[in-house]
Amino acid sequence: MSRPLTAEVPLELGASLESLLNVLLLEDDPLDAELIQERLEREGLSVLLTRVDSDGAFTEALAEDHHQLILADYNIPGFHGLKALELARHTRPQLPFIFVSGALGEERAIELLKRGATDYVLKDRLERLVPSVQRALREARESAERQQAEQRLRESEERYRLVERATRDALWDWDIRTGRITRNNGLWELFGYSTEEVGTNGDWWRATVHPEDLERVQRSLQAVLDSPGEERWEDEYRLRRKDGTHATVSDRGIIVRDEQGRPIRLVGAIQDVTAHRAAEAEALHRAEFAQQLIGMVSHDLRNPLGAISLSATGLVQHANLDERHAFYARFILTSAERATRLVRDLLDFTRARLGGGIPLHRRNVDLHALVRQVLQEVGLNNPGRELREHCQDAGRGLWDADRLAQVLGNLVSNAIQYSPKDGPVSVTVVGEVDAVSIHVHNIGEPIPTGLLGRLFQPLQRGEDASDNSRRSIGLGLYIVDQVVRAHGGTVSVRSSTQEGTTFQLRLPRIPSS
Repeated sequence: MSRPLTAEVPLELGASLESLLNVLLLEDDPLDAELIQERLEREGLSVLLTRVDSDGAFTEALAEDHHQLILADYNIPGFHGLKALELARHTRPQLPFIFVSGALGEERAIELLKRGATDYVLKDRLERLVPSVQRALREARESAERQQAEQRLRESEERYRLVERATRDALWDWDIRTGRITRNNGLWELFGYSTEEVGTNGDWWRATVHPEDLERVQRSLQAVLDSPGEERWEDEYRLRRKDGTHATVSDRGIIVRDEQGRPIRLVGAIQDVTAHRAAEAEALHRAEFAQQLIGMVSHDLRNPLGAISLSATGLVQHANLDERHAFYARFILTSAERATRLVRDLLDFTRARLGGGIPLHRRNVDLHALVRQVLQEVGLNNPGRELREHCQDAGRGLWDADRLAQVLGNLVSNAIQYSPKDGPVSVTVVGEVDAVSIHVHNIGEPIPTGLLGRLFQPLQRGEDASDNSRRSIGLGLYIVDQVVRAHGGTVSVRSSTQEGTTFQLRLPRIPSS
């Protein structure tokens, strides 16, 4: 049988214990059980006492897994105290187990303690009960905390071993108080040094850091260590390999501080970034060279192209040429104009990539008139193509007219290039309160899905086998995007088989700042 005995008396064992202590009591004498509870209450404990008096009831109570302490009589009819201890140690080994019994011989008491009992208290000396309970709970708590700490340490060490196996970095651990440094085998794999060669102090590191970098790196490290709020250190420097060459390394660490904020430990890793930095430098050099080359070539090409265009225009407009030579003159003019557009795109691309952005010269512009002008110019170079214009509401704003003409010309020319010859191309302008929207639409095959996401990146272009003379270098839409962004606007595109392709621009009427 079992029955709970409760008492609501404040617990005074300290903040680490619960306000109610759950006790499992193995006792066949109800009067002794009441005496035990009365003693616990008198000493200021608040308890929930569950009394059991048989093997089955004890086993069932153990399975409930909510008790914090076991008190047990040694002599229970039909259930020996030693058997109860063995059962408890097997089922709930973390629970303190105190025998509260009549006379126990010294040899028997020692045997019980060897078998795992926490303590024993004689019934005629119950004044020892509460001190024994307090000590048992305290030791149980300390044991649990120690086991948790050991488990965390084992897990931490296991993680470290896994990280050490997974990484090729040179790991290090500096105990700042003792000056001792431990390292893994990464120094051997990366730089050719064994752990025996580098030792356990900082002499090897100071000797192998490039002399031109050493003082700077030491200053940066000391500055971080001297700043209580800093938890991380990172630097990049040159480190001499065993073969005498130098590697560029990235060295970073985590600082551990004591309660006063003083650094006591620094754990980190050295990574060889030589190849990465060399690749970055090479890529930067190539990009700078390419941009400078493009800038110089495109700038130097503008003058002769201007002369060719001017001469061809004169021939077309004024010379009395037969049909054959007139065709050649128009072909020269068209080719020169295309080359001029390519040079202009290259110049704009170079400016944008060098960080200068697209320059704007704003003035009061009538966008409706500008659209008509652009469609007329594009129409002259594309005779027979149907170009539609739809303008509604106010179309004025402070914009760069030449740049917007460049944008519209690119979009309309693209729409013509990537649509059937009998398919119309339309430009729609819709005025809003603070902005104007422009839609350039054409029918035909949709833009491939894989190309849509990178359409406004440089050097991207669609497939167009119908007219190779019109193929570009893939900068047109990139320039469109850059010009619209410079105006504080946005550009987007949607494309499907059913609806065709529409580029949508939205331009604020006045600059935001």
